[in-house]
Amino acid sequence: MSENIGYLNVEYFFLRFYQFFTGVHDYSATVPDQATALLQKIGILGLVLSLLLLTLIVYFRVRTLQVEHEGLGKLEAQERAHREHAATAAKNQRWEGVVALAISPNDSDWRRAILEADSMLADLLYARGYVGDTLGEQLKGANKQQFTTLDLAWEAHKMRNALAHLGEAFPLSERDTKATIDQYRRVFEEFEYI
Repeated sequence: MSENIGYLNVEYFFLRFYQFFTGVHDYSATVPDQATALLQKIGILGLVLSLLLLTLIVYFRVRTLQVEHEGLGKLEAQERAHREHAATAAKNQRWEGVVALAISPNDSDWRRAILEADSMLADLLYARGYVGDTLGEQLKGANKQQFTTLDLAWEAHKMRNALAHLGEAFPLSERDTKATIDQYRRVFEEFEYI
């Protein structure tokens, strides 16, 4: 006897599944309805949990990116502040050395103070993009509207040239030294170099 089955009874499989896991062998019409209701509840619960987990994943990813961005911003700000502090400290140390030489009781230190301040001015103008092979050429090419202490820079540089060319033969007083160092200081302050 071979019978051809022309259809598949899905309810039968659900019933067997239900009976296997629950141990209930009730053949009433409510059993498949209960199984279907149970599967619907499981499906809805799964959908809700999936949406909740997806929302949490998105939230944590966005929050992680925000924290990383804030951390990088703070790190960059700290590095920038460190570089600025290091540059300012180096400039200030050099300037402090000039000031220390200028207040020394020895006139040879005064001469060194003026020469070092002039060297700092050359470095400043070079860093600012002033064109010229010498400091004098850079000062000649400077614009008074952009360099308001240009005359002071010239006066201080003339004193340096006199010291460099005449050496110990040039009579340098403490008063001249203080005035020249003050001229350099005003130039450096204009450019926020010290």
